[in-house]
Amino acid sequence: MRNLVRVTLFIVLLAAIGLIVFLLIFVGPKEKETWATITGLLAVIAAAISAFPALRVLELQDDSSQPRPTPYFDVSSRYNLLQLRVKNIGPNVAYEIRLKWKIHPLDHHGDEITALDYIPSLLPEQTVSTLVGVSTDMVKKYSNMRFEGEAEFKDSNGKSLRQWFVCSTQEHGKRLVHDEELPKTLRELQDIPKQLEKIVDSLNTMSENQRGRTGDDAE
Repeated sequence: MRNLVRVTLFIVLLAAIGLIVFLLIFVGPKEKETWATITGLLAVIAAAISAFPALRVLELQDDSSQPRPTPYFDVSSRYNLLQLRVKNIGPNVAYEIRLKWKIHPLDHHGDEITALDYIPSLLPEQTVSTLVGVSTDMVKKYSNMRFEGEAEFKDSNGKSLRQWFVCSTQEHGKRLVHDEELPKTLRELQDIPKQLEKIVDSLNTMSENQRGRTGDDAE
C-alpha cells in the first residue's frame, strides 16, 4: 500500500512536469491559456510534494504501533546462564511468530536451538526463553559470531509482517554481566537447603554412631 501511494505521487509529479514542458514547447509561452494551465499544474506539483512528508509521518505512526518480536541473547537474567529470548518490544500483540534463521545457534550440547522457531503469540513486553548454556563458556564460543534471520508474524488484524534481526554476544564479551551481586547471592542462597540436609545427615550419622558406642560400653 505504501509503495503504491509513492508510485502514484511520482507519476502525478512526472505527468505534471511533462505537461508543463509540453505546453511551453508546443503551445508557447505567449498564450494566456498556457500560463493558466501551468499555474494549475504547479499547484498539483506543490500538493504532491507536500504529501511526501505527511506520508512519512503516517508510516512512522504505523510502524510505532506494530508488534516487534525481537530475538536476543540474555546473559543477566539467570546467574551464569546464557539464554536465547524473544521479546515483543512493540505496543501490540504479535501472532504466529516464526523465526527463519540463516544459521541456527547451538546449545551446550551442540544441538540446534529450535524451541523458539514458532511462538503462537506474544503480548507487549512479554518474553519467552530457552537455555543455551553456561554464560561464560557460550559467550566465548560465540564471541565472534552473528546469527541473523527474519521474523515473520501477524498483527491483530491478521496482516503479515516481517522484521530482520541480528543476535550476537559480542557486546557481552568485555563488560560486566551484572550491575550488582544480587543474582549471585540469590543463586548461592538456593544451595543452603542442600547444605542443611548434609548437616542433618551428618548429625544423624554421628548420633547413630554414638548410640552404637554407648550400647557397646553397656555390654
